[in-house]
Amino acid sequence: MKRKLETCLLALAMAPGLALAGSSLEIRDLAAATGLSERQVQMVVGARTAYAEYRTSYDRVEQRFIKVLGEERYRDLMAGREIVLDNGVRVALNDR
Repeated sequence: MKRKLETCLLALAMAPGLALAGSSLEIRDLAAATGLSERQVQMVVGARTAYAEYRTSYDRVEQRFIKVLGEERYRDLMAGREIVLDNGVRVALNDR
């Protein structure tokens, strides 16, 4: 019984990391296209409150992200649809 509990706890602890691991290329592509850091892109497209700088910089970073991508592509990306960046790279955040 204890072994099953430990296994479940380990799986739950690893789940957030595994969710981000599959999208690291997309995050990297978005960071390169927008001029933001990968951490800032993750803050905008993911769980905001996990970042200490959220309270002081989220609005500014999100506005820059939207300005570079454009309102329509930003909405499509956040809805889980695929977008094409200016450099021709296709990006979709399917884990939403």
